[in-house]
Amino acid sequence: MNYFRKIYLKYDHRGFGYLVHYFLKKIGFKTRYSSFIHKKKSYLDNKIFDLTNGIVRAGLYKSLKLSKDQNWKNLIDCDLSPKLLGIYEEQVQNKIVQLKKDHDLKYLVNFGSGEGYHAIGLLKNNYFEKCLCFEIDKNTREILKKNSKLNNVENKIKIFNEANFNLVFKELNHDQIKKTLFLVDIEGYEFSLYNSDNLNFIKESFHLIENHEDYFRDKKKVSEFYKIMSNNFSCEKLKNTGRNPFDFDEIKFLPDDERWLMMSEGRPCEMNWLVYKPNK
Repeated sequence: MNYFRKIYLKYDHRGFGYLVHYFLKKIGFKTRYSSFIHKKKSYLDNKIFDLTNGIVRAGLYKSLKLSKDQNWKNLIDCDLSPKLLGIYEEQVQNKIVQLKKDHDLKYLVNFGSGEGYHAIGLLKNNYFEKCLCFEIDKNTREILKKNSKLNNVENKIKIFNEANFNLVFKELNHDQIKKTLFLVDIEGYEFSLYNSDNLNFIKESFHLIENHEDYFRDKKKVSEFYKIMSNNFSCEKLKNTGRNPFDFDEIKFLPDDERWLMMSEGRPCEMNWLVYKPNK
């Protein structure tokens, strides 16, 4: 009975189109769109790409050029619109630049760099001297390489596979690590990656980590993570910020519903980031 109730709730919440997508996925078929909203967002992404020629129009990453092959995991997220408008994870952009300026940070390590929106946007606008990017998905790494060349920062960036502190320690010495910001978005793996074995090497650096606690089943590891981090860092919780579609002349000709949809990052619920600064 619980199973049928779960199916009904999916239908009631997301509609018949999503239900069809859900069952097709269960039996091994792939569908391009999971819902009407997903399809509409994809249409709007293509529209904004044509309007901007793939160049970020505003914000701290202004002038960043993006390949059309952007969205993480084969266009599932459809988040190209907020990226090209310059408002994607805007609170994260602002916090990165604030930390860089307040603490004279020079190096960026990006675990879960995706196609390089943050890493390349920061390098292109001269916020950091060098970046180490770690991205586990092979196709996304290829897009990352393409974007680094599009923006002429391929000499400032090194690209690796899975997040790995040992590779960081080979690339950066102790003094450089003290001037490093770790930007981490690895879907819950952060709770395994950060441990007492490597903490001595990174406890004087800065860390900005997307929090996936609600999706990570091993609560013991989550508890251990919070314990070792609280012993070595002060913590600030960074929440999402509001966006106003009426700020952008490029899309003023579109209906209100479409403009509001372009503000969406497609998240399943409200999420937050953890800002860790080293204890003095």
